[in-house]
Amino acid sequence: MKAKVKWNVKECTYDPSVKQEQTFKVNGTVVLPDGVENPDQISLITAVKVTVKAGRTAQIADPANNKITGISADGYTTQSKITFTAVGAGMDNESPGKGDVRYVPDHWTVINTNSWSQAPYTATFGITKEGTYNLTVVFNAQQYDGKSWKNTGKQDTKQVSFTISQPKVVITATPTPVQQNPAANQKKAVQTGDTTNIMPFVLILAIAAGAIVGVVVYKKKKK
Repeated sequence: MKAKVKWNVKECTYDPSVKQEQTFKVNGTVVLPDGVENPDQISLITAVKVTVKAGRTAQIADPANNKITGISADGYTTQSKITFTAVGAGMDNESPGKGDVRYVPDHWTVINTNSWSQAPYTATFGITKEGTYNLTVVFNAQQYDGKSWKNTGKQDTKQVSFTISQPKVVITATPTPVQQNPAANQKKAVQTGDTTNIMPFVLILAIAAGAIVGVVVYKKKKK
């Protein structure tokens, strides 16, 4: 017949909240088989030391951290090229361990649906009709099995709205300089419409008048 030990695990010194290697003691009591006595009252209390290596906690990405970046709250015009990026939670986990979970951008929709096959999870598009639109991105949850990432079948969806309007037309008026005409500010001389030189006629009239005066004077002297 063999004695048994009843271990009191509840009183051990192991702390499960410590994420590193621990050595702790577990106390126990030797239970004698039926019919076996302990006349010398030997202590039946025993203890052992146990070493536990540090365990790894799986990194589970929070889907609340999935997001769409690059969409402007100011809106766009029918001539704009819109570029955005889908950011999956846990995609920065470069050294995954078994059980880790991440979210990978899978496809996006505005009017049509488009898919990504690999990073970078960026796209550019344009819309030629005014209105309010929704950009929707679907993320696939993946879990690392120790060798590769596998889809779990779970998905998370994020959505952002934006507006499209007609571009504003700005008309710039260029003033036309007024040409100054100095002659326009001067008073025009009154014209008779006849440009004939009258000086010869004046001379003829003066000679005729002189002749008439001479005749008159001559007749008076003769009387």
